[in-house]
Amino acid sequence: MNPNSDLKNNESVMAANAESSTIKASNAETSTVDADYAESRISEYAARFAAYSDERLKQTIDHERKVRGWGSERSYFLAALRGECEKRGIDYC
Repeated sequence: MNPNSDLKNNESVMAANAESSTIKASNAETSTVDADYAESRISEYAARFAAYSDERLKQTIDHERKVRGWGSERSYFLAALRGECEKRGIDYC
């Protein structure tokens, strides 16, 4: 059989689609777990920042402006920090 025949290509496409569907389902589950984790981490940081005085919050902002590293955990930290600043009316940027 010619490897470029329509029948062979159709089978390959169907197999690829089936594999893609399995991967998408797996990614959806992982995405939900990741979102739950992110929300829990942001909530933990938010609780910590809620207990800070305005002065300590401003010191944290000043410090964080100098930090150039990035990662998912830092994004949760900064999301909570920004949220607390918005609640208090403190300039974040």
